[in-house]
This record gives sequence, C-alpha cells and structure tokens, in this order.
Amino acid sequence: MVPDIETDGGTTEMSRDENVEMSRNAVRDGVLDAIGTVSLLGFSLLALFIGVRGFSIGSSMAISGVFVVVSCLLAAAAFNLIPPFRD
Repeated sequence: MVPDIETDGGTTEMSRDENVEMSRNAVRDGVLDAIGTVSLLGFSLLALFIGVRGFSIGSSMAISGVFVVVSCLLAAAAFNLIPPFRD
C-alpha cells in the first residue's frame, strides 16, 4: 500500500547555485568516503603485516594477536560491517 503524499506536481524549482552546491557537496562526500575507506584498508594491512611478522619471528604472541584482531576490525569498519567510529 502506497501512502498518500501531497505534492505540488513535481515541479520544485531549484536555483542554479543551489544545484551546483548540492552536487559539489555530494562529490566532496564521495571523495572523502573513498579516501577514508582506502586509509582504513591501508592501516588494516599494516597492522596485519605487523601481527603476522610478530608470529613468524617469535615475538610476543599476545601482542601479535592484538595486531591481527585490530587489523580485522579496521577492515570490517572499512566495509561498514561494524558501526562507524564517528557519529
């Protein structure tokens, strides 16, 4: 069932400045989201490397395990599998 919504016939007027500003904000948000995702994946790979290297050279197993878990959490945050860190 479709709710009844009163409209003005679909003729909403936007000025050119509003249209440009809205598209500029959308592009900026998209670029920042892409940069954030790539950054989180980079930090995830770094933490994974440190953790696996710690396992292979025989350093503290607990610290190496923490790095591997942090790596998994960062990767999950990059793909929105867990709630975001920010509000």
